[in-house]
Amino acid sequence: MSATYDHIFDTRSFQAELVFAGTRCNPDNLLRNYRTGALHFVRSGVAEVLAAGRPAQRIDQPSLVFFPHAGAHSLRAVEDDGFELVCAFTSFGEGFSRAVALSLPDVVVLPLAQLHAIRHTLEALFAEAGSNAPGSKQLADRLCEVVLAYVARHAVEAGEVHPGVLAASGDLRIAAAVRAIHAQFDQELDVDALAREAGMSRSRFGERFKAVVGESPHSYLVRHRIGVAQQMLARKVPVKTVAGRVGYATASAFVRKFRQVVGVSPAAWAR
Repeated sequence: MSATYDHIFDTRSFQAELVFAGTRCNPDNLLRNYRTGALHFVRSGVAEVLAAGRPAQRIDQPSLVFFPHAGAHSLRAVEDDGFELVCAFTSFGEGFSRAVALSLPDVVVLPLAQLHAIRHTLEALFAEAGSNAPGSKQLADRLCEVVLAYVARHAVEAGEVHPGVLAASGDLRIAAAVRAIHAQFDQELDVDALAREAGMSRSRFGERFKAVVGESPHSYLVRHRIGVAQQMLARKVPVKTVAGRVGYATASAFVRKFRQVVGVSPAAWAR
């Protein structure tokens, strides 16, 4: 089960930044158009979750509210005393973005009581969020990242994910193929080789992979290569070097494929 899941989080391809800790009392909050994902912790009180195109959802127990995608949403107070809130912005690298976009719903609401396994992490997060001690914000940011990883795993184990790379972590055969892609993306891989990794016939493997992951094996391989390439480009690795490291024989072939997937050239993306 851990093949794809471990890869997503070992790459440290997501971040969380604490932006608010306190009490919200205004019952008339307007929808705010967030440009990133958002992670909210309702620690006490009663709130309503508002999101564009969705009915209001009442939160009457301590809960985590996670919006994986950018978009318009708000949390508003239901009672005069307001509610205690901790908020963080989330940002994802290419690999995690695909997993989130394909696998998780638009909003995840999870009572904190269901996060018993990380209760000490949550206690530490809330303590740091309310502290002015040196380094408290940085510690809170890192603890938010731990919570994000756990939420994704919880969704997989609860069977609440849509087709995507997270769903693949629950399918042993498809997970074996995805693991091969993650480990050997810089080499020549074709559907026959991946089907052998999965222990399936080529036709059955192709159908099963697309059903579980949401795209063909070849498409996933290309997107994974481009995601790794973006990580290297962000570190200012030269385009020609990146091309070879992600499995392309020539820089021109890499540039052509990068442009097809991302919409701009590697050099333009890196600027």
